[in-house]
Parts: sequence; structure tokens; C-alpha cells
Amino acid sequence: MQKPITRLYKAAIQIAFDIALLVLVVGLFAGVGRVLLSVIKTFGPGTTPQAFQSLVTDALTLLVVIELMRTFVEYFEWERVRIFVLLDAGAIFLLRELIIKLYTHDYQTLEIVWWTLGILLLMVARTLTVQWQPASRLPRSEETDDN
Repeated sequence: MQKPITRLYKAAIQIAFDIALLVLVVGLFAGVGRVLLSVIKTFGPGTTPQAFQSLVTDALTLLVVIELMRTFVEYFEWERVRIFVLLDAGAIFLLRELIIKLYTHDYQTLEIVWWTLGILLLMVARTLTVQWQPASRLPRSEETDDN
């Protein structure tokens, strides 16, 4: 009785993650389109600082989406969430927010210190997770036995 339920669970997870990955891919292409439009606006006549700010924001957002996609792909490969991949995505997100705040001059000194400490903590945690990894398993694509 447990095997059919486990297979159903794995199939449901696979379908849910496939849909999420598809949505992220569509979002990635939409983001690339936004970046290209921002580039065109930036080089157009009467360029404003807001156009360049939009370009920077959109490009940094693309990096966050790429890291999220990487998290999903890693899950499919290893059938588990690898913490260092999530820490990478978190660090990219915090870096995006910090760069946007610095670029727009919308910050206070203590706020920048907290953002920087958050990024530093994520990087220390990432280093620790890479240094002391759990016992390694082969990715699903390299497994030889058929379960």
C-alpha cells in the first residue's frame, strides 16, 4: 500500500515542481525582455537616471530568478533541497536589495551595516555547509538501480 502512495507523492511533487519551473522560465524570458527594453530606453534620447535605475533593478532581479531556477533544478537532480543552493539564492537576493538601496541613495548607515551583516552571515553559513556536507548521494540521473 505504501509504494503506490509514495509513487503518487513523487509524481505530484514532480508535476508541481515542473509547473513552478515552467513559470520561472516564463518569468526569466519576461525579465530578459524587460532588460532589453530598459537598455533601449537607456540609450534613447532624453535618457533619465530612472531609466538606468530600472535597467539595474531588472538585471539584478534576473539574477534572483536564475538562482531560484537553479534551486529547482538541483532539487530534481538530487531529490533533496541542498542548503548551500538556498543560501546562494538568499545572498543574491540580499545583494540585489543592498545594491538597489545604494544606487537610489535610499538608506541610512545602520541599515547598510545590517544588510551587509546579513550577507556575511549567509556566506559564512554557505561556507560551513560546503565544508561539512552530509554523506554524498549520486544525483538521480546517475543512479544505476531501478527502484
